[in-house]
Amino acid sequence: MIWFYCKIRVRSLLLFLSLLGVFLSCNQRKISVVLNYPELKPSPKTEQLFGIKVLDNYHSLSNLKDTSSQIWFRGQDSLAENYFSTNRFLGEFKDRFHTLENKSLGDIGKISITEKGSYLYSRYDYQNDIENLYYREKLSDFETEVFNASAYNNKNTNISYLKPSHDGTKVAIGFDPMEDFSSTVIIYDLVNKRILKEKITQINPDFGGIEWLPDSSGFIYLYFPEVELSKKKYKKESYSVIHFLGEDPGKRTPIFGKEKSLKIPSDYYPKVKIGSSKDSYIVAYAAKSGDYYDSFIASTKDVITGAPKWKPFFKTGDAIYYNQGEIRGQYFIYRRATSNGNEICQVIIENPSFDDPLILARGSQENPITKFEVTKDHIYFIREKFGVEVSLFKIDGQGNEIQIATPFVPGYASFFGESVVHNNIGIGMNGWTSNYVRYRIDREGKFTDEGLVENTLFPEFKDLVAKQVMVVSHDGVEVPFSLVYRKDMKQDNNNEVFVYVYGANGESMRPFFSPIYLDWARQGGILAFPHVRGGGEKGKEWHIQGMKNLKSNSWKDLIACTEFLFDNGYSRKGLVSLYTSSAGGITAGMAVNDSPDLFSSFIAEVPRMHPFGLESATTTSSTSYLEYGTVKDSLEFLGLIRMDPYLNLKPETNYPATLLMPSSNDDRIPLWDSGKYIAQLQKYNTSKAPVLMDIDYTSGHENIGGQEAYIELYARIFSFAKTHMEY
Repeated sequence: MIWFYCKIRVRSLLLFLSLLGVFLSCNQRKISVVLNYPELKPSPKTEQLFGIKVLDNYHSLSNLKDTSSQIWFRGQDSLAENYFSTNRFLGEFKDRFHTLENKSLGDIGKISITEKGSYLYSRYDYQNDIENLYYREKLSDFETEVFNASAYNNKNTNISYLKPSHDGTKVAIGFDPMEDFSSTVIIYDLVNKRILKEKITQINPDFGGIEWLPDSSGFIYLYFPEVELSKKKYKKESYSVIHFLGEDPGKRTPIFGKEKSLKIPSDYYPKVKIGSSKDSYIVAYAAKSGDYYDSFIASTKDVITGAPKWKPFFKTGDAIYYNQGEIRGQYFIYRRATSNGNEICQVIIENPSFDDPLILARGSQENPITKFEVTKDHIYFIREKFGVEVSLFKIDGQGNEIQIATPFVPGYASFFGESVVHNNIGIGMNGWTSNYVRYRIDREGKFTDEGLVENTLFPEFKDLVAKQVMVVSHDGVEVPFSLVYRKDMKQDNNNEVFVYVYGANGESMRPFFSPIYLDWARQGGILAFPHVRGGGEKGKEWHIQGMKNLKSNSWKDLIACTEFLFDNGYSRKGLVSLYTSSAGGITAGMAVNDSPDLFSSFIAEVPRMHPFGLESATTTSSTSYLEYGTVKDSLEFLGLIRMDPYLNLKPETNYPATLLMPSSNDDRIPLWDSGKYIAQLQKYNTSKAPVLMDIDYTSGHENIGGQEAYIELYARIFSFAKTHMEY
């Protein structure tokens, strides 16, 4: 599920005030802005490949340690801080968001269910701003506090990761690394109620967490030898290690990834997956960007004895989704992509035939299978029509496919509590206007509210509706487009629109329930979600049609959806704000470059704005070239140039108001990526609209702050969008 990132926006005192001046005068909401941008002299560098010259006008920003670059970045951030200190809408949004969040924020999170059905979860203590760990032997039991985070760690009490052992006697607890890449994971003994001596470092659960051994005697995790951002081998040459409880954590016995015979590239992530206490085999794979990996398999017995005989298993070319394969007895059950959609398949582990598997269920391009889970006797799976309409199915012990009626038609759903050890399973569901609810499903397919998390009601959103339309793009292809607005909205071209787009990595823009987002619609605006190519709304082919040399489809789909708003009476030019995050920066940035007049403002959080420079960076996800393309291939090289928002900015052009919100500690997208784009845009822009860079000097790419930080972030985003609506 694509979710909005929650960043901490804790700032230093305003610096370099001599560099800036901001004057706002409002006539209705027509904004006149005079900004003194920090000075930066161009530092052009030309790179020539395949007979084509590529000019990088602000190459000096690549050196983030340079004092002049640091001063420039600090000046940009101070400019943004001063802008928001005078923004008249910021306080209004913060007040409303506080009201909504105080009502909506549940204090329970990170729910984990063991094989025997016991519950572990964190509970947030708002009064003391800490998270503690709680336990229930059965769901009907009273909860027991088993771990007080503040007593263990006074500096950071944000529990970011939980992984109980299969037997339910131990739990791995991870803490938010904040500005660092490496987390700390400890092991808590639930039986004896004590912290074990294990303290695992140089681990990042976002890349590879704790995989408990089937007998719960220890675990395997992905170890990063180098976690210092500035080092050349940062995040490279990682490998999986096996750790047995009671051992010295510094021992780090390699178990997968260091074998030269496996030929795993140094920038891949050699990980393992262990599904249950019944797994007699362990699957390992060479992780990278993309959906498909090369994998290996070994017997659990050999792995535990320290002598695994890793054998090739499925290959990248088999188009098997790496994160959707489960072992049940002698069978491996998995999901794979096909030319017409996708399938759930099954092979015998001892003699797998990935070319001719047993096909258990099929999904089409328009209604693909997106998730499945395996229990002792059944297989449950989800089909998602155009990424926003979920239907639920079960395959019984005789291989029959049975549709299960849900309490409401959800836009998003995910399973929980499943295992091949038993037949229990639960499902969480929500939609654009339907709050998240967790249900347990019995053997007859009946739904019971789990009851652990309080289901908050929001009568203030009862008059909102969600609608999906199909928009014809530049090449005749129909693009799904989701809209959320009030029932009494008039289609008179005068509605303020907030567009959120992504379109990358095969990730679907799935419905999510967010009171903060819905506030925009409640106030009379429209929320718009274009499901552009590059995502996964129409299966794997939808992703392929928006990557590498076909990336232009992504932003042309976005442009077509925006023009649809104008042509069908929803809005007009000057009233459409565009927001994105991360890899969505390419889609949104290029749409702004191609059609800057369509958007009143452009807002991007931790965005990718200079993909051409990716391979020259030592501090990024080095396998992202599999999504964007590589400079080493002549055709992909051209595609990278065409999709690069920084390289495609045009001089003497009226650009919309722009707010980029990068992080200085981003382990995937370096600060210079946004910096170069902002420097060039400030030079080229001929409109009076502001061009700002609001830098997060505290957190990284995906770190989550507390409630105040979350509210501050989105108050800035929505107030910027509101401020620059033009009447």
